Amino acid sequence: MFRLAIPAIAALFTSISAPAAINGFTESFTVGSANWRNAGQTALGWSAAGGPQNQAYVTGLLNLAPLSSGGFPATVIRAAESYGSSNGGYVGNWITSGVTNVQFWFRHDLPQPITVTGRFATPNNSPGASVASGSPIAANSWTLVNFSILENSIISTGGGTYQGIFSNIGNIQIGFQLPASLAGQNIIGSFDMTGFTLTPAPGALALLAAGGLARSRRR
Repeated sequence: MFRLAIPAIAALFTSISAPAAINGFTESFTVGSANWRNAGQTALGWSAAGGPQNQAYVTGLLNLAPLSSGGFPATVIRAAESYGSSNGGYVGNWITSGVTNVQFWFRHDLPQPITVTGRFATPNNSPGASVASGSPIAANSWTLVNFSILENSIISTGGGTYQGIFSNIGNIQIGFQLPASLAGQNIIGSFDMTGFTLTPAPGALALLAAGGLARSRRR
């Protein structure tokens, strides 16, 4: 019986790892900004060290003077298929690849905490799905941000559908909800990021493996 289970488990993990070209994608910016850009769609700043474990990171700058609160979240870091960001390593069907979470380290220097946002869109940048961090991120400290991109975690699909967007991802935008007290102020904010990673939900592989083992035992 155990001999029968081994091929089943092996087959299961083969099927799990098959879409790993996207699932498990990580951009650590070790040699530069990897064609990720800032709000003005010019190259991000890059630092070879100083990240949460002294690794490399990228920086987007944004002046708050022209911004008002309550509107579309301000974008500070973006990746696009058209830019060749990360050589397109994240581009494609996140649903069949099993991507359910987006994680990255983030730091900012605004004078108060901010809610970090994400927008994930098709190659022509519309429609796009929006998410937000569960709690405001404090200033001047590296914080691990985790977005669930399961359908029930999406705030808006911008007139599209969950299936239509996440089966054809080509654009990523990282931004924040502007606090009313900072709207229109002549403040140039600095927004840092590293370790951008696409993963399955914690424990998902273990649950799938357990299910496969149970099926093999029943057989």
